[in-house]
Parts: sequence; structure tokens; C-alpha cells
Amino acid sequence: MGRLGAALPGLATDLVADVDRRLAEVPGPAGLSSAALTDELRWTRRALVSLHAQEALAGALLRESPTGRTAAGTALAALAAARARGVPDERIVATDPVVLALTAPSLLHDVHLPTAQPEQAPATALPGQDGMSTRHGSDPGKDRLPARTTSPAALPPREALRLRIRWIQELQIRLVREVARRAGLGAERIGLLRWPELVDALQGEGLPADLARRTPPAATPPLPDAFRLADGGLVVADRNSGRGDGLRGVSGGRAVGTAWDGSAPRPPDPVLVVRTLDPALAPLLPGLTGLVAQTGSPLSHLAVLAREFHLPAVVGAADAVHRFPVGARLTVDGTAGDVRLGDGS
Repeated sequence: MGRLGAALPGLATDLVADVDRRLAEVPGPAGLSSAALTDELRWTRRALVSLHAQEALAGALLRESPTGRTAAGTALAALAAARARGVPDERIVATDPVVLALTAPSLLHDVHLPTAQPEQAPATALPGQDGMSTRHGSDPGKDRLPARTTSPAALPPREALRLRIRWIQELQIRLVREVARRAGLGAERIGLLRWPELVDALQGEGLPADLARRTPPAATPPLPDAFRLADGGLVVADRNSGRGDGLRGVSGGRAVGTAWDGSAPRPPDPVLVVRTLDPALAPLLPGLTGLVAQTGSPLSHLAVLAREFHLPAVVGAADAVHRFPVGARLTVDGTAGDVRLGDGS
């Protein structure tokens, strides 16, 4: 394991370079023959296996700085810079593909970049005990996006691998949409094909006879914060697991602010309170005073990005979205792993 850990950064660098080179060579899907389209889809499947494997190994074996650079942080800076240059949103993915780190892949919907957040009111910061800042209100420094000095190629190994995974996912989407166009299917119907059936459709062997009877998976409610599987795979909320002390700080510092759910009018000192550390929340981080989530881990995208922004963050706050309603005053201590109602004075 020691030798693998030592070799992994070099292996990741080589894989990233190979992926980037191949991505640069792929022509527009509409110009590909059926055979070439099949070859590109096969390559994306192989590449994702390698990227996911190395990303998992990097997470297990490599120690990255808790305040290290992230693809999401670089993407936020690139998005802000592109908009400042007047680049239309529909062109930003082409000029700055790193912004895809802020979006989830979707076969059904086009890329929708996050909207810009309003400027936050200036405030003050006091030095904390462990070198972290203790915030009352907002810290003017935290409103600034990370300086755009980090290119995607300069990201730490795990973040670089994650970004290439997202890029290949986007390529897959565009390739599959082209298959759908040629087969005369909508995106929702093409998504019901299995891989061999997709290849058969590309090779002109027709569509499955039962395709018209297939239905997409039904939408389901979000999973409970803690749950177990009963007989038959039924999800049952685990009420007892939330009674222990599950609070955990994932980004140091102490902050006092106002609870916010991300959709109500934004207060001047927002503490975002959510169920999960959804990567789609990344654009909300600039200007936040603190972050509280019912579930999450230090290795999640949002936790890493919170550390990059020096944003106090706590996870494992059972029933937080109900216990800390919008407008409540909160004290968040990401160093101690604690969140309380009130100003903490």
C-alpha cells in the first residue's frame, strides 16, 4: 500500500493527461459515423472505470491539505471571471469547462449554471483561538472567490480525477443524445435502453420490442438521515441513531449568523441549514457565514470547499432543518463540532 500511495500521484497525472488528450481529439457527435460513435461510447465507459478506481484510491491513500484547492472552488472563480468578461452563460462551458464541476450530469436537461449571488454586506472578523477566524456577521474576506490562479491541471490528484469524471459524463450525454436523434427517440426513452441495446440501435439492428412498455423509475421521497433496510428492501427510518452525539465539525472556525434555507430572502449573515451536503449548493458558499447539515462527511465536495473558503461547517445535526428554522440566530463552531441556537454570548 505504501508503494501504491507513492506512485498514485504520478499514475493520476498520466491518466488525466491521457483523458485530456483524448477529449481534445473528439469531434462533434453529429459528425461521427455509427461505428465511431460506438467507439467513443466504449472509450468513455473504460475511462470512467479507470478514473473512478483511481479517485477511490486517492481518497483512501493520499493525504490532501484540508484547505487544498478544489475543482468546485476553481469553477466558481472561473464562472465569476467569465461573467465579468461578458461571456454568455451558454458559451461558458465551452470557454471554461471547469464550470461543469458545479453541475450534475443530466441526459434530460441542458447544463444550467448557477445564478450569481447578491453581494453581501461587509462585516468584521476576529481572530480565533486556533488560527481560524471567529466571525460575528460576515467576514469581508470570505466573500471573495478563490483567486483564479489554479488551472484544472494544477488541482490535487483526487480533484483532478473528479473533474475528468464530470467531463466524460458530459461527453457521454452528448454522444447518447446523438444516438437518440438518429434513432428518433427522446432523451427519456433512450435512457431506458441497456448498453447492448444501445449498441444494437447504433448498428441498425432495431430497438427492443418492449421499449414502448418500459417506464422510467418512479420518483421517490428523499431517504431519512439514518435508515435501515427491512424485509423486501423497504427503507425504514432509524430513529435511535439520531439520538446520539452525531455532530462533527468538517471545517474549522466559529461563526454567529442567521439560519437560511437557501431559498428564502438571504439575510446579511446567512448560516445555510440543509439536509445534505449537495454539491449543487456550492455556488451559495461565497458570502455564507456558516454551514450546517444533517448528514455529510469531511470528504464530501461541499465540506472540502467549505475549508477552502474558511467557512465554519458542522454535519450530523439531527433534524437541523426543523430545529433551526429560517431566521433563527445560530452559533456554529466548526472546530468543536457544535451548533446552538442564539448568539453564543
